[in-house]
Amino acid sequence: MLAKQLSALPTNKLLAGGGIASVVQAAWGEVMTTAAPSLAGPGMSALVGFLAAMLIGYFVPDRLNAPAE
Repeated sequence: MLAKQLSALPTNKLLAGGGIASVVQAAWGEVMTTAAPSLAGPGMSALVGFLAAMLIGYFVPDRLNAPAE
């Protein structure tokens, strides 16, 4: 079943998740370089950024889309 998107809010949710994920990824790398260098690599930073985006996507509510007529 197709849905009609009523507003841009669902895409705003994706924008917020992507923006915060990139900030978390950069901050993780900077902080962990001095705190725990073994956890400061690019793979771990990418994983933490991905997890932040998934948490935002799970907990931030969306408006419901209307069913197509």
